[in-house]
Amino acid sequence: MWGVFTIVCLVSLLGLMEYQGLINLIADEEVKEVEGQSETAQPLASTADEMHPFGEYCLDSHNSIAMHIHPNLTIIIDGEQVEIPENAGIYTETCPNAMHMTHTHDNSGKLHVENYTSEEVPLEVFFDVWGKHFDETGIFDHRGGIVEMTVNGTISQDYQNLILEDKQNIVIVYTSTQGE
Repeated sequence: MWGVFTIVCLVSLLGLMEYQGLINLIADEEVKEVEGQSETAQPLASTADEMHPFGEYCLDSHNSIAMHIHPNLTIIIDGEQVEIPENAGIYTETCPNAMHMTHTHDNSGKLHVENYTSEEVPLEVFFDVWGKHFDETGIFDHRGGIVEMTVNGTISQDYQNLILEDKQNIVIVYTSTQGE
């Protein structure tokens, strides 16, 4: 009898803790159909989940800018070019009345990298500011395929660690594989 009482109390306590948000036993997970079978999909890890420290920098004016470079970024996913949005990194939650160190002004793929001091800024900073995943495992929510990056026509394996330079032409191509 005491065993049943103890189990009921523990289940009730766990239920109350779940309801209050103190624990998360009942995860909000997507369920997708894979070949007629139900499979629980786990959220994808993202490089954008943790902001690079340079992504926290906000520029409130163009006075005393020591660094202002313009690399160009092209992203192609399964043969289709992805538009890089205008004003990415401008007036965000982190920089409500300013620009991030990396940002865009139009949708041409031209990145603006500016700062009050000269720094080696990795490509990761732009993706973090944009809130998108990018590394050797994939781009955005595309994973498991082939990621190829070229810089000025030469294959690069630096991915998110590529140091941005003026007039670089960065092309990221993602190709899905059969199992995706």
